Parts: sequence; C-alpha cells; structure tokens
Amino acid sequence: MMKSPAALHTAFFRVAIGLIAIAPLAACRHAHRTPAPPAIDWRTSPLDLNLRGMNGKSYLFRCPAGKPAPESVTGSGVYTDASSICAAAAHAGAIDAQRGGVVMIQILPGRDGYLGTTQNFIHSADYAHAWGGSFAVLSADDFASGRKP
Repeated sequence: MMKSPAALHTAFFRVAIGLIAIAPLAACRHAHRTPAPPAIDWRTSPLDLNLRGMNGKSYLFRCPAGKPAPESVTGSGVYTDASSICAAAAHAGAIDAQRGGVVMIQILPGRDGYLGTTQNFIHSADYAHAWGGSFAVLSADDFASGRKP
C-alpha cells in the first residue's frame, strides 16, 4: 500500500523532530565522559614523562598491543621509574601484552634496591643499589575499585 505524499511528509517530519529532540540528549550523555587515557609505547617510563617526585599521585595510560623489549623492567611489584610502564604492567599481570590495555601506576619514592622476578613470561632485572624513583602498577579495574598499592 502506497502512502500519500502528505502522509510521507508527516512521517518524515515526525522522524526529523524526534532526531532533533534526541541529538541534544546524546550530546549531553557524551559530554560528561572522562577523556581517554594518553597512549604510550612500550619504551615509555615514568622518568621519560618527568613523573619522578610526584609521590602518591596516580596516572592512567593506554598501552598498545606489543611486546616488552629485553631488560626494560627492573623490580617486581615496585619498579624503578626507568622501567617501561607497559612492560611492568604486563609483568605484573595488569594487562595482556598481546592485547594491550589501560593501566594505572602510582608514583613512589625510590628504594635502596629492587628484586627482579619472572612473571607472565617477562623477566625483570634486579638492581642492588639505591634508585631515586619508583612506581607500582595497578590495572584499570583496581583503579575503578579504589585499590591502592
């Protein structure tokens, strides 16, 4: 059954008015989203980002799918701030290296030494000397639940 031109015009007008009414609601819903965490690569460390000394502050980052470079992580649980954020996150199990993901780190004071381990197929190095800055890794889920290192 064919509709008359007047019926088509009325239907079009109703759809157009509906879209005009919905568009501001959709824009409002998206306006309150938090910005996406900055993307970093598998070489980026807190030291590269000038985060040393920001003790107690937490930062979110997005790691791409990838693979840690050899000797890019020092420590376990608490890492030197020269360690790769993404590699430390994969070592800690906060992200899967093959998929990447969002990770939270918390900046910590330096320590007198760091013990390395092998976790999640990633080896982290020992460092038996004092180092000026550290960080701990949390997953985005831990961050959302309010967990701190």
